[in-house]
Amino acid sequence: MTSIVVVTQHPLSSQDAKELADLGSSPGSSTFFVAVPEQPTSASMSAVLDDWELDVTSGRGSGAANHPELQDNPGEIAKHDAERVLESSLAALREVGVAATGEVTPNHPLDSIGDIVAHHQPEEVVVMMRHHKLSSVTSTDLAAKIQRKFGVTAIRVKAH
Repeated sequence: MTSIVVVTQHPLSSQDAKELADLGSSPGSSTFFVAVPEQPTSASMSAVLDDWELDVTSGRGSGAANHPELQDNPGEIAKHDAERVLESSLAALREVGVAATGEVTPNHPLDSIGDIVAHHQPEEVVVMMRHHKLSSVTSTDLAAKIQRKFGVTAIRVKAH
């Protein structure tokens, strides 16, 4: 059985789940562990574009200033949102017939992935990216950092 860790900030779609189920040594023979960071993963181009998509134009971390509803308790909102992403992603994977568990990581995934890799010993780590083409031209994105720091194969997959 192949073990695969998936890092995502956005809920996996049914198409994402189907594509992930086809990874590994033979389709459908993989177990998945989904890691959803409670906080944004980076100040990378992908994060800047995510901010732009959310109309947060004054820089990373300024979302609360532009969205007053986030000022009440942004930490709890971030945790709640991450838990919703995790539940939705696990449901999508299970709907396509694969075994899946996961957790919300309170830290940046790079800080948490060491423990996750040690515990699950995955054959690969999949980082779901919304802006796949932009992040694949740089070696400073999360997948490249995971591969360099922990010596595990890390691939980028375009999220749908």
